[in-house]
Amino acid sequence: MSQNPSSFAPSGAETQRPATAAEPGAAADLESTLSRLRGALSRSTVERVMTRAAAVFGLLLSLQAIPVVTGSSRYVGADWLNTESIVALGALLLVVVAAIAQRFVRTAMLIFCGLYLAAFIAWPLCVVNLTAAKGTQPWLWSLIAVAMAYAAIALPVWWAAAYIVVVTSVYVVIHIQPSGGAGDLKGALLDAVYVLLIGAFMVMLVVTLRRAAGRVDDAQSTAMHQYARAVGNQAAEVERTRMDALVHDSVLSTLITAARAETETERIAAVRSAEAALKTLQFAPDAFDSDADVTLTEFGQRLEEAVHLLSPRVAFSVEPLDARPVPGAVADALFSATVQALINSLQHASVDTMSDSVLRTVSVHATSGAVRHREVTVQVSDTGVGFDLSAVPRERLGLRVSIRERVESVGGGAAIHSLAGGGTSVIVTWREGTS
Repeated sequence: MSQNPSSFAPSGAETQRPATAAEPGAAADLESTLSRLRGALSRSTVERVMTRAAAVFGLLLSLQAIPVVTGSSRYVGADWLNTESIVALGALLLVVVAAIAQRFVRTAMLIFCGLYLAAFIAWPLCVVNLTAAKGTQPWLWSLIAVAMAYAAIALPVWWAAAYIVVVTSVYVVIHIQPSGGAGDLKGALLDAVYVLLIGAFMVMLVVTLRRAAGRVDDAQSTAMHQYARAVGNQAAEVERTRMDALVHDSVLSTLITAARAETETERIAAVRSAEAALKTLQFAPDAFDSDADVTLTEFGQRLEEAVHLLSPRVAFSVEPLDARPVPGAVADALFSATVQALINSLQHASVDTMSDSVLRTVSVHATSGAVRHREVTVQVSDTGVGFDLSAVPRERLGLRVSIRERVESVGGGAAIHSLAGGGTSVIVTWREGTS
């Protein structure tokens, strides 16, 4: 197969390759970023950890309240005491179960917060011995931090703050009453400041953790969108390269031949070139499915059919191929590069296309070693006029896009050997593990 350097494409066919995010390095960086972000804390992870920690915290703190509840039996009615303690314990267990299952967690916490506030308001009704209650504190006081923590998680920030203030105010009012221990106002206010600080810290902690997790989620979402765009750009770039090659293979070569046709012989050659281009267009779009593997046997059969369709005079040889699979994208690249090499040979290897005496061969070879190291090689050779490879301008698409870039895009390689007057050989190779 031989070509004049100027035959690969007209100089106006040069297409500049845009710099896009689809470059392999950019895609790799984005994938690395995604991998790191997947291991980082997200909003859902933070919520799960917070709710479970708060549920366990509430249950453990309630165990410390058992001695206080037992001591309250001296001045609190038995029915009230049993009802309050059972309801409180049941609400705490409900929060624990919801936190473990991660279902209706906020609802369970809000139920506890509502029951806790109602129990505090109803406290004066529970006390039956005011004398014994003097100097004590309502046993509900030992669970006020639990109620604040649940409110901070289950309610919006301002509603949580309002709940904490209301609960603290109710405590102050109850505690200075005879039923609440007849405590002095100064001591009750100091207790209120203490619990308000605890409540404010809880709210700020929850807000900080949620905002930090939200920023991680936003960063991950942004990285995913960027990666998706990079993949889309890469696919568009691959398709652009494919279309460049298809236009060159099937249209530009025919137009060049037709434009240069001055004699009857050259016009007949232009007609033949157009027929070959039409046949190539029929094959190129649907050679192989890039997403499905292709057996070596099927690849060899399809390639043989294409070669004989382009020219029955081309000698086709293939070593026995088995059913080992190769990626569809690899098969398509090898197929397309081989067809283009043969078209170039049919168009340019002979000085006189009407009396073409050039011998052309296409051979397929596949290694018979381990499946992990299989290699596929296709060689297109002719005894034509040859050409000087170093004289081919870089802007010509025929060798660079149609053959080399097609094969290199799937991890293969192309070697072109030609000598003026000594014929041409094009060898395309792919080895497993390089795509």
